[in-house]
Amino acid sequence: MDQHPTRHTSPGRGSDRRMPRGILAAAVALFTALSASAAPVQAVVAPPDAPMILVNVPLADLSANRHNICDGSFQVVIKNVGAAVELANPVNYLNAAEKCGLKVIFHFSGTISRGTVYPTRVARWVRAVRNHPALAGYLSVKEPSWVGINGSEIRVLYRAFKAADPNHPVYALFGNIPHFGETVNPYTRGMADVVMVDWYPVETASRGCSRTGTSYVSTGPRWFAKVKKAVSTITPGTQIIAMLQTHKYLAPTCHKKQLPTKALLWRQAREALTYGSVSGLAFHTWSNANYQMDQRRNPTMVGWMKELGAQIRGGTFQ
Repeated sequence: MDQHPTRHTSPGRGSDRRMPRGILAAAVALFTALSASAAPVQAVVAPPDAPMILVNVPLADLSANRHNICDGSFQVVIKNVGAAVELANPVNYLNAAEKCGLKVIFHFSGTISRGTVYPTRVARWVRAVRNHPALAGYLSVKEPSWVGINGSEIRVLYRAFKAADPNHPVYALFGNIPHFGETVNPYTRGMADVVMVDWYPVETASRGCSRTGTSYVSTGPRWFAKVKKAVSTITPGTQIIAMLQTHKYLAPTCHKKQLPTKALLWRQAREALTYGSVSGLAFHTWSNANYQMDQRRNPTMVGWMKELGAQIRGGTFQ
């Protein structure tokens, strides 16, 4: 909303100054000509092969093709694998993903615990999956600034993954993008082959402090531009993928997340593509029982995600 609207006042009865009919007709003709010659609205620039990425899809839903996620609308799924899970489980997941037509990015959460990284655990997990055709890569860290992982630890994990498997890319997911590239949320060489960022701007009313209503954090374009500039300066050519909000979460005192409408999902994608020049979109999140709503319980949202991807691939997204 314009914060400084122009005030319109009606002239007094004695001050009515009508434009002569001939001048008015000429003005209308000029406006019509200019409108006809104006350039059409351009679609947002996005790679036609931009991957659409799902997050946290359980094996059972993948195998059951829940909400028809195996129809080609999505290309990749990010899967968290806990430390207590047997090594056979990631392979079973890869097999199901292959049948579904999806590639998998694994996040082995056992390599990080309470702000401490364990690079010696990486090779064991990687050896179990690195030769599978459905493997897309590895997610080394999630929101490192929030969990207390510093720049040197991110680089140590990156080297461990590349040593165990030099043939697949390493992704790193950064939150807190207003401080991306700063001391609190550092970005340097040797951290990732692909940068992912998350930004969830759809909140409840009163800047997310109410339990109802909807507000939209409008600073996303500034932060996406900041990420783009930092990545292109420090590691030119590195791809950026944006994770968009599709969930509702009312637990925090403030910054509660409201369920996006279709228009607000489109707005998120438009800002990421336009200002961040991202090369793919991920959608948070498929399944989280702690949230009030996720994609698993919301087939309508999944349908919007498919439509968004189809428009991007078809070059018609605006």
